[in-house]
Amino acid sequence: MPHSMTCVAPTVAAALELRPLRDATGEPIAQILADLQGAERIAILAPDALGQHQLERFANEMPFLWSLCGERHMILQSVMPSITPVNFAAMVSGCDLAVHGVASKGLDFQCETLFDILGEAGEQGAGCGRPGYTGSELLGRVAQIDGTAALSDDAAIEEIVLRIAAESQPRFIIAQIGGTDDHFHRFGPTSARMLPKLCETDCRLERMVAELTALGYSLMILSDHGQHDTGNPDKGGTHGTEMDEDCLVPCTWLRA
Repeated sequence: MPHSMTCVAPTVAAALELRPLRDATGEPIAQILADLQGAERIAILAPDALGQHQLERFANEMPFLWSLCGERHMILQSVMPSITPVNFAAMVSGCDLAVHGVASKGLDFQCETLFDILGEAGEQGAGCGRPGYTGSELLGRVAQIDGTAALSDDAAIEEIVLRIAAESQPRFIIAQIGGTDDHFHRFGPTSARMLPKLCETDCRLERMVAELTALGYSLMILSDHGQHDTGNPDKGGTHGTEMDEDCLVPCTWLRA
């Protein structure tokens, strides 16, 4: 059985040796915790909508991520509905929608988050994303460090994440890499027209992992949800359902 997205925040809290989240319904994932327990810093890199089905289909275009998954890999299951704000909120709270209350990126958390327990411990966390996206409008808004990128592209996300890591060294960073979701919506999650974006994303992840581990960050790479084809080539892909294509996402990790 896949682990729920609600297990991500409890795993991060336990690995960073912070107190447990009061409202979390998920539990720490023992397999990840065995490798990351006692990590000095953790960064989550989340290529939006890159579900398990997409990764398997396009493995040849993503050799770096596929190789990491060959070493350490598990499948997570998105909470419902399988949309971006709901699942990024789950990643940092350990709760599903009924508890965290974040049905859209402009809403406030109705529960405790990783940023709350970091602040209580005198530590900092950063939420990073493009302007107008969940990484900025939700995570950047509630984090101690607002990692809103200067431009609305993935290159700007890479730049802001690495700058924050080098200059501020927060104990926790979470970054939404939004280009994959945009392209899947436009072209469809099984389209060969996705190949340049997937190759670009894989190279970006490889650079970011190298830079972040050199700065002392252990990594988790996962997605918020997947996508399925609409059957209409003019409408590309969509998500939000209980379909495996929408809900099953890869997760890999490595210790700095």
